[in-house]
Amino acid sequence: MADPLFDVEKAIAKAPKEGTLAARAVDICNLVSNFLSDCSLPSSAKANNAKNVEDNIVRSATLDKDALLASLKTSLNGLMTEDAQERLKQHGPNVLSTKLARRWYKILWNAFWHPFNVILLVLATISGATSDIATVIVMCLMVVLSVGVRFYQEFKSSRAASKLSELVRDGAAVKRRENDSAQDGVEVEISQEVVVPGDIVILRTGDLLPGDIYLLTSNNLLVSQSALTGESIAVEKYADVIEDESTPLLDLKNVCFMGTSVESGGALGVVISTGDHTYISTIATSLARRAPINSFQKGVRRVSYLLICFMLAMVPIVIVISGFTTHNWGNSALFGISVAVGLTPEMLPMIVNANLARGALVMARKKCIVKTLDSVQNMGAMDILCTDKTGTLTIDRVAMVQYMDCHGISKDHVFEYAYLNSHFQTGLRNLIDSAILSFGDQVLLGGDRKIDPSKYKLVSELPFDFVRRRMSVILEMEDFGINDGRQSSQVEVDHNAISSIGSKPCLLVTKGALEEMLEICSSVQTDSEGRVAMTPEYRKKLLSMGEELNADGLRLVAVATKELKQRKHATVTNMSPPTVHDHFSKFSSEQHKYKHSEESDMLFHGILTFQDPPKESAKEAIETLERKGVAIKVLTGDALSIAVKICKDVGIATDFVVSGPELALLDSNEFVKAVHQATIMAKLTPNQKLKVVEALKVGSHTVGFLGDGINDSLALKSADVGISVDSATSVAKDAADIILLQKDLNVLVAGVTRGRITHGNTIKYIKMAASSNFGNVFSILVASAWLPFDPMKPIQILTQNLLYDFSQASIPWDKMDPEYLETPHQWSAKGIATFMICMGPISSIFDITTFNLMWFHYGIRTVERQAVFQTAWFLEGLLTQTLVIHMLRTKKIPFIQATASVPVLITTGIIVGLGLAIPYTPLGKTEKMVNPYGSYYYFLAITIFAYCCLAQLAKMAYIRVFKKWL
Repeated sequence: MADPLFDVEKAIAKAPKEGTLAARAVDICNLVSNFLSDCSLPSSAKANNAKNVEDNIVRSATLDKDALLASLKTSLNGLMTEDAQERLKQHGPNVLSTKLARRWYKILWNAFWHPFNVILLVLATISGATSDIATVIVMCLMVVLSVGVRFYQEFKSSRAASKLSELVRDGAAVKRRENDSAQDGVEVEISQEVVVPGDIVILRTGDLLPGDIYLLTSNNLLVSQSALTGESIAVEKYADVIEDESTPLLDLKNVCFMGTSVESGGALGVVISTGDHTYISTIATSLARRAPINSFQKGVRRVSYLLICFMLAMVPIVIVISGFTTHNWGNSALFGISVAVGLTPEMLPMIVNANLARGALVMARKKCIVKTLDSVQNMGAMDILCTDKTGTLTIDRVAMVQYMDCHGISKDHVFEYAYLNSHFQTGLRNLIDSAILSFGDQVLLGGDRKIDPSKYKLVSELPFDFVRRRMSVILEMEDFGINDGRQSSQVEVDHNAISSIGSKPCLLVTKGALEEMLEICSSVQTDSEGRVAMTPEYRKKLLSMGEELNADGLRLVAVATKELKQRKHATVTNMSPPTVHDHFSKFSSEQHKYKHSEESDMLFHGILTFQDPPKESAKEAIETLERKGVAIKVLTGDALSIAVKICKDVGIATDFVVSGPELALLDSNEFVKAVHQATIMAKLTPNQKLKVVEALKVGSHTVGFLGDGINDSLALKSADVGISVDSATSVAKDAADIILLQKDLNVLVAGVTRGRITHGNTIKYIKMAASSNFGNVFSILVASAWLPFDPMKPIQILTQNLLYDFSQASIPWDKMDPEYLETPHQWSAKGIATFMICMGPISSIFDITTFNLMWFHYGIRTVERQAVFQTAWFLEGLLTQTLVIHMLRTKKIPFIQATASVPVLITTGIIVGLGLAIPYTPLGKTEKMVNPYGSYYYFLAITIFAYCCLAQLAKMAYIRVFKKWL
C-alpha cells in the first residue's frame, strides 16, 4: 500500500494548472487536510491491517464449509445468543469507523483546517514579525472564536445526526439458538450493528451484506459490487466452490463483501469478519473521497474562490496607496494585513454548518431524517424531482381484482398457479405476492375448495430480476392436481431414469410482466381447444387485452408453466409457508442445474389484475411542488399505460411520455432531449433510471430522486439528493441522503421548504459579508488617498470585523420571505459578485460624508488628532454595517413589511450597544479610541437613517433590474 504522503505529493503535482491561484490554494489545503487525517495511523500499520484482512478472506475462501465453520466455532444451527453477545464484546459493533460519529479531536481539527483560518494565521505571523502584538492577539482571538463556534456547531450536529440515524437501522436475518441443546436455530431479525463473526446469515433480494460472508448454500445469487468496483453489472456468486489462493480478491465466487448488495436470488452464509476487519474498511476512506461533489459543495467552493480572489486583488492596491500617501510602508503593510482580515469571511464555515445542522434538526421533526447535511440545501435547490409510482402516488396497498385466461374468462387454474409461485418463493416478497396470498386465503375456488400447497414440494427457484422481470419456482408434484384442461398424455416422464432422490415429476411455475412472459411462451392454454400454439395473432390479442386493462389503471401479472425433464435433485420438506433458512440449508449443489434458460417453450395460462389506487393527498402535494417550481417526473418499471392513468388521476401532465425500450433506441443527444421533455418514463430498467437522472443533471439542474426499491439504488446514488423511505430495501436506504419516515409527498414538500430556508439564510450571510467588505475596502481606498494618516488602526478594523461577524451569527435562526420559498434557487458566484459591486459602494457614500464631517466640520487634519477621526469612523462603520442587516435580509421594507426573527433582533441590538460603549471602556483606550464629540451622535443618527433609506431605494432598483434579491 502506498505511502499517504507520497499520494498527497502526487496529487499536488497533478493538480489542474488551470483555474485561479486561490482555487488551487484551497484544493491543496484540502489535500493536506485529508493527508493529516489519514495519518492517524502510520502508513505501515494501515498496510499491515489491509494485508491481514485480505489474507483472512482468501484463506477462508480456500476452505471447505465444514473446516470454515469449525475455525469460526459455529455451526449451521447458528450461534447461541450468549455466545453472540460475548463475540460482540470481543469484536465490537459491526460499524466502520469511518461511519461512526467523529471523535471530538477530529471535529476540532476539521473546524480549524479551513483556508480562511489559514489566511488569518499567516497574517498574524506577519504581524508578529513586525512586533504588532495587539493585532496578533486579535487575529488569534478571531481564529479561536471562529474555530470554537464551528467546533461547537459541528460537534452538536454530529451527535444529533448520530441520534437521528438510530431511527433508520438496517437489519439482518440470522439464525440464533437460546441454548446449546437446541437442534436448530431460529431465524431472527437483528440490527446489522450486532452481527458478529460466526453468525449464520440469510440473504434475500435487496439485502445489504452485513459483513464479509462465506456462502454455504446459494440460489441463483447475483450480487452488486458497485460500491467496491464501480461496475453496475451484478456478478454471480455461489456456494460449493473452493477457491485457489491465486484468485483475485474481488473475483472470489464463494465470498460476498460488506457494503455490496443482493440484486437477485438468495443464499445462506457465515460471517467471516465485521466492522473494521472487513475488506471495505481497507478502502473506505478512498471510497469516500471518490464521491463526486454535489451542487451545494460546488456552490460553496465557487463562493470561497470568489472572496479569496477579491482579497488577493484588493489588498496590494490598499498597501500601495497607503504607502505613497503616508510614506510609512511598514504601517501601510500592517494596515493592508488588517484590511485582508476584514475581507476574510472567517465565519462562513460556521454559518454554513449551523444552517445545515439546524435544517436537519427541523426536518427531523417533519419526519425527514437527514443522513448527509449537504442534502438539506440540495433539497431546497431541487428543481426536478424524479419519483416512482407505487406508494408515492398510490396508496401502496395492492389488491387483487381478478384472474382470467386468454379469453378474459375467470379460470381457477390461472390463480392457483400464481398462488403456488408466490407461496413457495423464498426471495423478497413484494406487494403483488402479498395481494395474491391474501386473496387465496380469503377466496374459495370452484367446488368450495382452497388451494392445498401440501401437495407440492419446493425443489428450487429462479429469483426475480429487473432484466427478465419474472420469477419461477420448481415444484415436485404428487400428481397434476390442478385441473387446467391438459390431457395426461401430455406428461412424458421417463420413470426408469428417476433415482430414489426426487422421484416425482417437476413443474416450472413462472409469473411476471406480460410482455416478458409472452417472449418465453410457445403455446397457450385455452378452455375449448386445450393447448394451442402461441401464434402472432394470439400474442397480439393478449397484448391488446393488457393495454386495455392498463388503461383502466390495473397492473398485470401473467402466469405460465412448463413440465421439466426429470433430473437428480434434493427436495425440501413440505413448507406452509416455506422458511428461507430451511430452503437454503437443505438445497444440494444440484440446484445449480436449474438456470434461467429453463424459462423457454412455456405454456401461457392467463393474467391476474391488481389495483393500487392513487393517494388522495398526492394531487395536492404535486400541485404544491409544481407551484414551488419543482418539475415532477415519474420513473417506473410498470407499463406505460398504467403509469399514464395514475398520473392523470393525480394531476401530472401526460402530454409527452416515453418507455424504456423507446429510450434505448435514441442516441445520447436525443436521449437528453427526450428525458427533459417527458413527464412519464415507464418500463425502465435500473440502468435506464440512472441514465435518466444523469441526463437531467445536464444544464445546472438540481435533481432529486425518490425511490425505495433495489432498482432505484443506482439512481438514488447519482442524484443530487437521493430520497428514500424507512420501509425501503436496505440497499435503497444506504444509497439515499434523506430518509422519509412516511412515504408521502407532503412530507417532501415540508423538506423542500426547510431546504430553501437553509439556502436563503446562507446566501444572506454571504451577500451581506461580501457587500459590506467591498464597501469598506472602497472607503479605505478613498481615505488612504486623501488622509495623511490611516482612517482606522489595524486593531480597530479587526475589532469592528469581529463584532460585525457575531452580529450575523444568529442568521441561521432567521425567517425567509414567503415569496422566496416559492421557487428553487441555485448557487451563483456571478450573482454574489454582482450584488457585492452594486450594493457595497452605498456604504462608502456615508463613509465619505463622515470623512468630510471630520475633516471640514471638526477640522481633524493632523496625525495628532487622528484618534477622534478613527473613533468616529469605527462607530459609523460598525453601526451601519450591523443595522443594514435588517435592510439586506429581505426584499421588503424592514420593520414595516417584514421583521427579522427574535434571535437576529437580539444579536444586532447587543452588538450596537457594545459598539457604542467600546470608546468609553478600557478596551477602547487600549485600541487608542477617544470619547466622541457629543454633537457627533446627531450626525450618526442622521447617517444611519439616510443609509437605510438609500439602501432601500437601491434594493428596489436592483430588484427591478435583476429580477431577484437574494
